[in-house]
Amino acid sequence: MDPILIHVSAASLAGIFLLGSLEKLRNFIGFQGVVSDYALLPMGLIVPFAAVFVTAEIAAGILLLIPATRPMGAVVAELLLLTGTLGMAINLLRGRRDIDCGCGGYTDKPGGLTWWLVARNGLLLGLALPALLANQAVARMLAWTDGLTFVGATLAVLGLYFSLNQLIDSHTKLQKL
Repeated sequence: MDPILIHVSAASLAGIFLLGSLEKLRNFIGFQGVVSDYALLPMGLIVPFAAVFVTAEIAAGILLLIPATRPMGAVVAELLLLTGTLGMAINLLRGRRDIDCGCGGYTDKPGGLTWWLVARNGLLLGLALPALLANQAVARMLAWTDGLTFVGATLAVLGLYFSLNQLIDSHTKLQKL
């Protein structure tokens, strides 16, 4: 696997997880409310789960940025994505759509849960695969054009991620009108 693909995968996911964790830390009480709204845990586990989840997001982001720990960071990222996706899917199957996904923290006016968020997380699970397979990269000399490719591709992935989130949120809110 080409090392640039691995670097773009890792940097993009690191950005997503680190920015998401910052938003959750800014309003940790609100994020605890989101965890509670999912109605999957007993009340006594809400705060510890929220704290561990945010800590794991920070750990995933940092581990993904360090080449030696990249596969471990990808495993943590995959576990976080699977946990969030499973929580969303369970609530959607229960018919509970009017809760905040909590993906980027807490919002006062959430769009709600939708299967589009589950699909988005599926794409993110796929994005984590190159970072997971980082030890199988083809060793080659990196050129200055690889740096440009890395920056451009990482910014493109992050831009697509945030654009997709905005589209999903807008679509969900429009359906409620």
